[in-house]
Amino acid sequence: MGGQRPIILGYLLLLAKAEGSTPAEAAKALGISRQGLYKALRKLRALGYVEQGSYIRLSESGRNALKEALRDLMGYFGMTAIRLEGYVARGLGEGAYYVSLEGYKRQIEEKLGFAPYPGTLNVVLTPDSLIYRRYLEALPGIVISGFSDGVRTYGSVKAFRCKMRGVDCALLVIERTHHGPEVVEIIAPVKLRDALGLKDGDPISVEVQLL
Repeated sequence: MGGQRPIILGYLLLLAKAEGSTPAEAAKALGISRQGLYKALRKLRALGYVEQGSYIRLSESGRNALKEALRDLMGYFGMTAIRLEGYVARGLGEGAYYVSLEGYKRQIEEKLGFAPYPGTLNVVLTPDSLIYRRYLEALPGIVISGFSDGVRTYGSVKAFRCKMRGVDCALLVIERTHHGPEVVEIIAPVKLRDALGLKDGDPISVEVQLL
């Protein structure tokens, strides 16, 4: 983006608010002239930040540019990690199945750097931590893409690197889940219950890396 980076990011932020709209609808909603918007769209499409078509949609490159800017801002303001508090709870037994699926397992190894133990640790968050957990839903995280095995389609999962009592692991924000928002699932290269000597009801804290 070079020296035009602030201008381009400004337009990307505006267009992100109008995704799914036509350019005419977006210009009206954003309070800018159609001529100005069409000019910006031509430039951003030429750079690959906005997809071609009748409706405004940021491309993957455009979303990545915004994610990079967000990381810069969070780093500047020292918002690099949060601590979530909760207690260990028994799960539904689904974690082992999903983590073992090749479509997820391969991406976890590539993107998080470890082969996951076939299972998840369920943590029920305290009311104070539940507020911060909602922030994770709005942050980019590390996306484990959804896939289809020809019979069934599996949704995408967002992951954040974290630590629990010194053990490297990852917190999952799952697109499709039977749990309520107060429950988070943790994966690790080891069985966390055994490695940390945990049982149902034990209090636990999770240091989550936001960047």
